[in-house]
Amino acid sequence: MNRRERFETALKVQQPDRVPLFDFLFQRPLYQALIGRTPVDYNGRDAVECALALDHDGVWLPFGGFSGYQPVYLSTDVYRDEWGTTYQKTASSWPIDAPIDYPIKTRSDLRHYRPPDPTLPGRTAEIIAARDMPNDHLALQGGIQGPLTTAWLLMGYEAISYAIYDDPEMLTEVFRISNEFFKEAARRSVEAGCMGIWVSDDYGDSTRGFLKHKDFSRYVLPFLAEIVEYVDSLGVPAMLHSCGHITDYLDDLAQTKIASVHPMQRTAGMDLRTMKERYGKRWCLIGNIDSSRTLPYGSPEDVSTEVREAIDIAAPGGGYVLASDHSLHDGISVENIQAMFSTGAEYGGSFYRSNAQAGR
Repeated sequence: MNRRERFETALKVQQPDRVPLFDFLFQRPLYQALIGRTPVDYNGRDAVECALALDHDGVWLPFGGFSGYQPVYLSTDVYRDEWGTTYQKTASSWPIDAPIDYPIKTRSDLRHYRPPDPTLPGRTAEIIAARDMPNDHLALQGGIQGPLTTAWLLMGYEAISYAIYDDPEMLTEVFRISNEFFKEAARRSVEAGCMGIWVSDDYGDSTRGFLKHKDFSRYVLPFLAEIVEYVDSLGVPAMLHSCGHITDYLDDLAQTKIASVHPMQRTAGMDLRTMKERYGKRWCLIGNIDSSRTLPYGSPEDVSTEVREAIDIAAPGGGYVLASDHSLHDGISVENIQAMFSTGAEYGGSFYRSNAQAGR
């Protein structure tokens, strides 16, 4: 199998020739160590080269506007993106900075709000660059925002919490704005060469979901299901990225056309064995290697042990992709990253070979 075939097989909850490898490459020292340069901004060419150096089978490629398109700088480290959200750069925020101010605070703000244009030139430039360069059949994957994430970036979490009770129609109008933009983003990303689309929408923190289950089901789920169904209609899988403790929402999410769930965050109580037992025939499971404890603070041997344990649990029958339970960030040593994926490549291949020889 080539890299794309391997990833696609796992997404279909089938067994490839080895466990596929993937991650969000959000660690600048890694680029310097592997490809000899540090990107100023996350970009397709550097991401492809870095992914291949780690023997990955897929790579995430941004649609222009995912984290700000043509920003206006208000000071050296503070800028406003095309959505009107204000961000501040810090030493640890690359490549996605944290918002510090929001454009929609009132009904009047919403009435006068004009979202950006997803059809502007250059939106798919990084995808096209990755598609047209030597990429050894990497599974090229686009990225869009889910409705709650867009609302978070336009309103802030506090305003969302009030709106659920005081003005839910204001909140759902923001969800509609999000889906209109990101449907077109998904379409253009697939047209440019993406074989799948990540829908990023965090639903929980380390202990619980952000919303009561009834509020999630009533307000968020219909818009998530709509954007996921649209991605599916394009003929490609929709892959959910949702950090935190999302257990309460899983049965609802299973009713949508989501093809995979990532990252199954260990420090948020997302147990890989439970996920495999309950949802292993429904979804491809991606992630669960601890990016908060083992990867930043463990030894390479600790990392390798955790990788083998995850493969033993989630790989039987297929439908598992090895990845961290968030991303590869600056707090993780390059040595531990390399240990993770070299173990994954070796053990993830021998695991399926040994099962095949045993007739399983």
